[in-house]
Amino acid sequence: MEISDRTAGREPQLFFPALSGFYDQTRDLSWLVIRLTVGGTLLVHGITKLMDPGVATFANGLANRGIEPALLFAYIVFFIETVGALCIIGGLLTRVFAAAIAIEFLVITFVVHFPNGYGWSNARGGWEYPLLWGLMFFAIALRGGGPYSIDRLIGKEV
Repeated sequence: MEISDRTAGREPQLFFPALSGFYDQTRDLSWLVIRLTVGGTLLVHGITKLMDPGVATFANGLANRGIEPALLFAYIVFFIETVGALCIIGGLLTRVFAAAIAIEFLVITFVVHFPNGYGWSNARGGWEYPLLWGLMFFAIALRGGGPYSIDRLIGKEV
């Protein structure tokens, strides 16, 4: 299907035009909801790595998968999943941290879960779920923090 010059860049017509006011008011909130959701979920994973089983135990798991230097990478992952997640939530240095998290999920997808197959219900976890999360962070890296972000507030972003 080819998009003509006449329709390129235009929003589609609404089936219910009465909703246009609502959509105009809430359109920019969608990016904030995405950032809060994915950042908040990742933050829980980062805090969990610190509390139980701990960064050293997490590092042992990395080493068992051949990811070295395991302790250094464990601390990098912990930093990305806590500080990075908080920055995603607030929209500070959004593109930098979202890109770092997307790279982390690229590794999780293809090094850790790819051998398990596609199904997330697999006992060891499939690769589609971390791929989904990685692509969401990649999209955030492409878009930036959006209108409700610290990046926008200070008027600068990477």
